[in-house]
Amino acid sequence: MPSIRIVAIPTEVAESVRATMKAPGYGHPAYVELATGHGPCRHCLRTFSVGEDRRILFTYDRFSEVESLPLPGPVFIHAGVCERYPEAAGFPEDLRAHSHTLEAYKRGRFLLAQEYVTNGNVELAIERLFAHPDVDYIHVNNTEAGCFDFRIERHL
Repeated sequence: MPSIRIVAIPTEVAESVRATMKAPGYGHPAYVELATGHGPCRHCLRTFSVGEDRRILFTYDRFSEVESLPLPGPVFIHAGVCERYPEAAGFPEDLRAHSHTLEAYKRGRFLLAQEYVTNGNVELAIERLFAHPDVDYIHVNNTEAGCFDFRIERHL
């Protein structure tokens, strides 16, 4: 399998949302609630403890930092400070038990392929998607909720 980077939302984004309670780039109000679902937090990529963890819901552009054409949508982070998921740590273990839709993109936001993973064996799907020479990055989405979790890039 190619060496990969797991790209969670930047710490600066999480800190800004917690400080201002506004979505970065949009100014929409953020909302705090007790976790009613497993998440994950898009910063530390850990699942939420339902009924225990407080989380912030806000609008985030999944293509920020890689494309000029935005695609905003809802994401959650922990309401309290958490450490950003390490880029070299591989696929987050907390998320293996969940169903994922992996979307392979070429620069310019061209969707080239999709894989659905329901058995936790994401490495095979990642390897197949990165075998396409034109794939620049992969978005990992929660299949049930349809929302963006994080990005995977080749580690060069």
